Amino acid sequence: MASSSKLSHAASVSNTGVPAALPADALFEVLLRLPAKDLCRLRAVCRSWRALTYDLHFAAEHKSRHAEPLFAVTFRDGDVRGVAIVSLSGQILRRIRFGSDRIELLLTHLDRLFVFRWCKPSLSAWVLNPATAAPLTLPGLHSDEFVGTCIEQRFDFGPYVMHNCKTVTYAFGQVVSTGDYKVLRISHPHPDNLQPQLCDVITLDGSSQARWRRKQNPPGPMSEIMEYLAVNGVVYFLDYGLMEMEPTSIAPFDLDTEKWMPTLRGPEPLRSVEFGAIFGRELSLANLNASLVIIDNDFFAFNLDLWFLVDHRRGLWVKMYRLSVEQLFCHHPCPLLILDDGRIVFFYMGKRLLQCYDPSTGNLADVLDIGAMGLAESQSIGVYTGSLLM
Repeated sequence: MASSSKLSHAASVSNTGVPAALPADALFEVLLRLPAKDLCRLRAVCRSWRALTYDLHFAAEHKSRHAEPLFAVTFRDGDVRGVAIVSLSGQILRRIRFGSDRIELLLTHLDRLFVFRWCKPSLSAWVLNPATAAPLTLPGLHSDEFVGTCIEQRFDFGPYVMHNCKTVTYAFGQVVSTGDYKVLRISHPHPDNLQPQLCDVITLDGSSQARWRRKQNPPGPMSEIMEYLAVNGVVYFLDYGLMEMEPTSIAPFDLDTEKWMPTLRGPEPLRSVEFGAIFGRELSLANLNASLVIIDNDFFAFNLDLWFLVDHRRGLWVKMYRLSVEQLFCHHPCPLLILDDGRIVFFYMGKRLLQCYDPSTGNLADVLDIGAMGLAESQSIGVYTGSLLM
C-alpha cells in the first residue's frame, strides 16, 4: 500500500528502538480495522503507533473504511454540560466537557462544530474540533443593547426562568473554494431600540486574533426563530412570516464573497400557498447530502414533501420525496441525511430519537434512543463529517 510505505520506519520501530513484531504493512492493516475510539487509546502504547495513527494518510484511509454516520449531541452529566460524538449504531466515541452552562449546537454537516451558550449566546460561542477536543472561542458582543436579560417568573409549581436574551443568530459554514471556516452573525437590537439589524462575518484561522468584520445589513427584518442553514458555503434564510417576499423566498448569503445574493424563489407550486400554524402547513430547511432542501409539512394531509434545489442560478427545484408517515407529524421534522441504502435519517427532538424512514416501504423505525444512552439534555444535534483521528 502506497500510503503505508511512507510510514514503514515509524511503524516498524518502537519507542525503545526495538523492531516491532509486525511488519509495517501488516500493522497498518491491523490498526485500520479498529474503531477510532480504540485507536485514540492505543496512541499511548509507543511512539511509532502514535505517529502512525496521527498520520494524515492513515486517518483518511481509516475514515474511508469506517463510513458509519457520526452525530454530535449535547449532554448533561450532573452539573457539567458537554458535547458527545455518537455513531448511528449507538457507540459513544467521545465526550467533550464544556462547563456548567447549558449549551446548544448549530445543525451543521462539517468536521467542525459550532457550540453556543443557550443563555446570552452573544457572550459565549465556540467552534469545536472534536478530534482535538479544542474549542476556539469567538469574540463576543459586550454592548448592553445586544446582551439582553433573563426574566425569572414564579408559578405554583416552582420557579421558571424565561430566557429573553437570544439577541444574536449565528450561522457556520465552510467556503468550498478555499476550505476556510466562517461564521455569519446577525445581531438583533433590543425591541425598544430602533437600530437596524447588523451583519458581521469572521474567518477562523485557528488563532485568537480573528475579528468580526461588518458587512451589508440583511435585506429585510429577520426573526430570531427563522429557519436557516449553510450548504456548500452559502447560508440560506427562510423567514416566510416577516420578510416582504413570497412565502417560499430565501435570502442567501455567500460566505466566499461575504455578500447577500439575489433572493432565491422557492418551488413554483408553493409560491401561492399560505403557510403557518393556523393554516396547518409549515416550511423548513434541510441539508441532505450537500443539497439544500425545502420541507413542505402539510399537517392536515399528513404529507411531507422534500424539494431539492438542483440549480441555484436558475432557481430550479425538484420534489424528490413525498413521505406519508403519520408519526413524523407529531413533531418538527428534522431530516439529517440520506443513507447509502436510500433510507432517510430523522432527528425527533422531543423524544431524542434518531429514526430511519424507508421510502421504498413507507416504514419508519427508531434506530437510536439518544436519551437512553445516558446523554441527558440532547436537544440539539449536528452531523459530524470528520475523523476523530485528525
